[in-house]
Amino acid sequence: MGGLMVLGAAVGFGLSPMLAQLLLQQGFTPEVIALFRFAIPLLIMLPFLRRLNLSDAESLRTIAIGALMGCGMLIHLYSYDWLPAALVIQIYYTYPLFAMGLGWALFRQPATQNRLIAAGLIVIAVSIMLDPSDLGEQPLWVLPLSFMAPVSYALLLNYFAKPVRAMPSSQRMGACAVGHLLVLIPIILWQAQMQIAIDTPMQILPTSSEQTTLIIALGLLAATLPQYLFARGSLSTGIERLTTIGSLEIIFALFFGVVFLNNEIGRLDIIAAGLIVMAGLIRLETRQISPVAPAISESEVSH
Repeated sequence: MGGLMVLGAAVGFGLSPMLAQLLLQQGFTPEVIALFRFAIPLLIMLPFLRRLNLSDAESLRTIAIGALMGCGMLIHLYSYDWLPAALVIQIYYTYPLFAMGLGWALFRQPATQNRLIAAGLIVIAVSIMLDPSDLGEQPLWVLPLSFMAPVSYALLLNYFAKPVRAMPSSQRMGACAVGHLLVLIPIILWQAQMQIAIDTPMQILPTSSEQTTLIIALGLLAATLPQYLFARGSLSTGIERLTTIGSLEIIFALFFGVVFLNNEIGRLDIIAAGLIVMAGLIRLETRQISPVAPAISESEVSH
C-alpha cells in the first residue's frame, strides 16, 4: 500500500504542469495560479495550524525558505511562455542534481560515488535537452533563470531534511505555505492595481465551470491529495523504493502534456527524461539510515 500511495502521489504531482498550462491558456497569470496552488492546501490544513508561532526563529527560517520557493514556482510558471513546455518540465525535474550539490556544500551530505554518478546522469540530461534555438527571440538570461525553480525546491528539501531545530511537520508545512503567500499576495495586489490603471481588470476568480474545475483539480488533485499520499506512503516505503517510484513523476508530467495539450516531445526529450529517471533509480545511500529519524523528512515537504 505504501508503494501504491507514493505512485498515486507521483501521478498527482505529474498533473500540476498540465493543469497550470490549461489555466495559463484561460487567461490566469502565473501569480494567481501559484496562489491557488499553495493557498488551497493551506486552507485545508488550517485546523491543524492553531499552534503555529510566526515569531519563532525556526518558523521564520521556514517562512523564508517558503518565500524563496514561491519565487521559484513563479518563474517556473512564467517559463511556459518562454520555453517549450517539455523543456520547462524537464528543467524542473533536475532538482535532484541541485539537492545533491546543496546537500554537499551547505548541509554536510557526503558526496558518495553513487551520488556523483546520479548527478553526472542529470548533467548529461541537461546538456542534451538544452538547445539555444529553443529560446527563439527570448534573451539568453531566461534559460539560467528558469533553473531557479529546481534550485529553490532543492534547498527546501535539504533544509526540511536537516533543519536547525525540530518542528511538527504540519506546522513546518504551514509556515512554508505562509512564505509562499507572503511573496504571491503583494505581487498580485500590485498587478491588480496596475491592470485597473489601464482599464484591463485582472482575472483572479474563475468565471466559468471549466475554470472552477481546473482550479479545484490543481489545488486538490495536484497538491493536497498527492502531498497526503506521499507523506503516508513514505512511512511504510523504504528510501530506495521511494526514490525509484518518485522518479516516475517526470514521465507522468510529460505524458499528460502530450495527451491533453498536444505538447511536442522529440527523441532527445525522451532520452533526457530517461536519464533523469535512471538517476532516480540509483541507490544514493551506501549504509542503512540510523534508527533515529531526522526532525523532518523529505516526505513531509510541500511539493
